[in-house]
Amino acid sequence: MKPTVITVIPARGGSKGVPRKNIRLLYGKPVIAYTIEACLNSGAIDRVFISTDDAEIAEVARKFGAEVIDRPKELAGDKVTLEPVIKHALDDLKERENYIPDFISCIQPTSPLLKPEVIKECVDKVVNQGYDSCITAFLPETYEWKWRSAVDEFSKEGPFTPEREVMKRVVRQDLPKVFHENGAFYITKTSLFREIGHRWGGKMAIVEMTELDSIQIDSEDQFWFIEQILKKRENGENK
Repeated sequence: MKPTVITVIPARGGSKGVPRKNIRLLYGKPVIAYTIEACLNSGAIDRVFISTDDAEIAEVARKFGAEVIDRPKELAGDKVTLEPVIKHALDDLKERENYIPDFISCIQPTSPLLKPEVIKECVDKVVNQGYDSCITAFLPETYEWKWRSAVDEFSKEGPFTPEREVMKRVVRQDLPKVFHENGAFYITKTSLFREIGHRWGGKMAIVEMTELDSIQIDSEDQFWFIEQILKKRENGENK
């Protein structure tokens, strides 16, 4: 029997940086529609769920083909992490339908540039290639320096000392490969999530995205920038 894969998209109503961003129109479509459609178009996700505390978000999500899980208010605060939201979704499905998917994935609705083929590749890693979990990440094309404060490791007060010798600079192509988690997509075995309570673990894989596609909507500037990218791509630019 084919393994079952679901996606939970967390979309609470109380976003602060960009108010109502999940349903705000981004180049003609609600922000949340982009990730719903990416899942549905990937051909790799059996069911797409929106976890929300907001009736308007729920209505928009259903319009674009997602199912809705009603999120309790205690899981809709600013400081609530993804893990309890995922757990609630799994508990809800088990209680209402006795439905237990083999794999649970999670997509941030603020990642509208996530492509269906990336989702498909992540799912393939865990379903067909023997990985327990997979995340998306990007390789920044920048110099990274870790600086130690003379005060303590958490201080913003100087003086600071670089952890590399300043004079030993290398060309960008020779920099060590350091992936940055971009928060766009996570997938793991449901049994592993139940065991460790985390969205990744075990034998992990990474699927690389471009730094451009990794941009999330956390500010008005990012909203504007992503809209310009979408416009250019519709015109055949910046693929």
